Amino acid sequence: MAERPGESENITLGAVIGIVLGILLLLAALLAFGGDDPANLDPAPEPLADLLNSHCIRCHSEEHEDGPEGEFDMVELLTTDAASALEEWRDVRTALATAVMPPKSEQPPAIVKRQGAIHALDRWLEAILARLPEEPGRVSPRRLTRIEYQNSIGDLTGVDFDALSRLPADDVGNGFDNQGDVLTLPPMLLEKYFRAAEEIAEVAIVLPDETGIPARLLTGDELDIDGEGRSTADGAYFWSRGSAGAQHFCPTAGTYRLKVKSWGQQAGPEAVKFAILLDGRRRDLLVVEAIREEPAVYHVDLEVEAGNHRFDLMFINDYYKPEHPDPSQRDRNAAIVSIEIEGPLEGLEPTPFQKKLLGSRGKNRLRTAIGTLLGRVWRRPPAARDLNRVLRLSRKVAGPKAAIEERLRVALTAALVSPRFLLRLEPDPAGSRPQTVRDLDGFERATRLAYFLWSTTPDETLLASAADGELDSIEGLQSAARRLLADDRSRALAENFASQWLRIRHLDQLRPDPEAHGKINARLLRLLGAETTTLFDHVLREKRPIEELIRGGYTFLNNRLASFYGIAGIEGEKLRRVEIDDARGGGLLAQGSILMATSTPVRTSPVLRGKWLLEVLLDDAPPPPPPGAGTLPLPGEPGSESSLRQQLAEHRRDPRCTSCHLRMDALGFALESFDAVGRWRSGEIDDVGELPDGTTVDGVTDLRIIISDDPGFERSLAKNLLIYALGRGLDDGDAPALARLAGALEEESTLERLILEIVALDAFNRRRMP
Repeated sequence: MAERPGESENITLGAVIGIVLGILLLLAALLAFGGDDPANLDPAPEPLADLLNSHCIRCHSEEHEDGPEGEFDMVELLTTDAASALEEWRDVRTALATAVMPPKSEQPPAIVKRQGAIHALDRWLEAILARLPEEPGRVSPRRLTRIEYQNSIGDLTGVDFDALSRLPADDVGNGFDNQGDVLTLPPMLLEKYFRAAEEIAEVAIVLPDETGIPARLLTGDELDIDGEGRSTADGAYFWSRGSAGAQHFCPTAGTYRLKVKSWGQQAGPEAVKFAILLDGRRRDLLVVEAIREEPAVYHVDLEVEAGNHRFDLMFINDYYKPEHPDPSQRDRNAAIVSIEIEGPLEGLEPTPFQKKLLGSRGKNRLRTAIGTLLGRVWRRPPAARDLNRVLRLSRKVAGPKAAIEERLRVALTAALVSPRFLLRLEPDPAGSRPQTVRDLDGFERATRLAYFLWSTTPDETLLASAADGELDSIEGLQSAARRLLADDRSRALAENFASQWLRIRHLDQLRPDPEAHGKINARLLRLLGAETTTLFDHVLREKRPIEELIRGGYTFLNNRLASFYGIAGIEGEKLRRVEIDDARGGGLLAQGSILMATSTPVRTSPVLRGKWLLEVLLDDAPPPPPPGAGTLPLPGEPGSESSLRQQLAEHRRDPRCTSCHLRMDALGFALESFDAVGRWRSGEIDDVGELPDGTTVDGVTDLRIIISDDPGFERSLAKNLLIYALGRGLDDGDAPALARLAGALEEESTLERLILEIVALDAFNRRRMP
């Protein structure tokens, strides 16, 4: 404490009181934590008790002349069961981490002492919580994400539905887009699902009268007009540049023919020309030589993927010479009478999905088919009343004399817009008591497992295991998990979990400065993301130690990525494992996806990189910057001419910024040998940092050791994977589960072991009822 004038005797007395109180507190803590309650076995750890004794007790105790400051009695807190005072201990942590305590009038503790106390407090509370019983928690009914919807539709029906472009982006909670609390189902979105279900059913089930080549004729007001033109009963007329077209759903991939009836008001040296656009991209050119008196039909064949597409014809060669002596040669205009879309020219036939459903024969053929359909789509066998309800609906909508295929199409549409498909429901039994815990049944466990590991619906094998009771035991569930992990669909973990955990999900939206780094297009950004997800998938699939994500001396490259990084000798477009034996090394810390996502568009940012390392890899997020903490100077502002290291040193002079920035900046500077897009920089690069405890971080080599050896790395991975698996945030009730995961990783530090332990937790197999 800083001595204040005139108070030396009081301060001396206060110091003595502090020493005596410290001894009494330690004795009291030992007694309080020595009882039979397993949550009270340990006293406050020495680094924490020492800091509180030397900097906090004098003001926050009854010995203070006006009573405990802020009515926060540290003596009482230290002698209270920590498990019942978690909020108070969190307040202590926040005060220490943000350096708001001790107040500015007091001598602050050394940074190393403060961080040691914070670290000890975190571990102490984790140990206390870990001794408590597992709490299963409760997940809100959650809608399928766009990715889950798209994958489920493909696996159920074989239809390639582009949900990413057709459905709005999912909200994010707790760092992931599969969280129950944010996956709502507003009416507007339900309308989109209904339209999607109708289109999917049309593709998945072909009616008897639809075999052959479908055709759609568009005339007059059915054409959308854009630009300098108008729609009339006779078609579309353009006096300058403009387009006419429509959205059209293509049931399968194949050849589609545009039959265009058109004419032109011909003038000038060439005939009327239309550009053929598919989804806004030019695919062909149509030259129209016909005149108003004799319209002609022209056709263009296009190869089109299945799905909803935009077909347009754009008038591109307007001509206007009002001074021309021949009136007929003064103005070129164009008209479209009609557009007919035929296809696929290869014809339609019953789909494999349809054939499988209608494979059985007999008088109950429709009932059997719809029952099978509902069981797959709803992820459990339907109750008889629900099956009867859908049968009646199919008869009412399609008509009593409709073909079985038409009624099946109605049933599929109804099944796909049902909450039983769109939502992952785990309803509580009627009459169940509030605040009780129940075991999930086999079908609920199958659903959790499939969407966790595959981001899609359970397959028939998994549903059969649920029906047979094989998933009712932990051994059976783990056996099923091993099968799912061995399947290629488990790459979804890398693509949907790892990309969000590592915060590179939206890498394709980054726009590095082309003047500083050259052109980096969307294809390269996708490849950089694939490099990262392929590494994660490799470590999972090959059962490699988790530390190889950080310290593995390899990465996955193709010729384009190798060229970007300046690595020679890599041929071919397929990503393959490449050993990196030079200074840049391998693993996540050398990957462009990570380094680009933690930089500004122009330059590197040790602050962003250090913050990312603490938050994502070490589970030790720094607190938000205090109000008025300031930022680094922008180009042209005073101080901007200094080096980045000098600017950050000046920034750290503010006592409010020092505590966090010392560690954050030291970690971030260790990555300075990589530029803002992840390429290795040659020459004199200062990439050495010093941690608050005096440890030197000499570039990325030292950084890899520090990260992989820190218990926060495995804790971060386990914590985030559990959040992703459960679809909810974690709370104190999950501490025992996290402790169990940490223990499993000490025995076998692989992603597979971590996953198998997660699916064995109460939180994965049970749920608390409201």
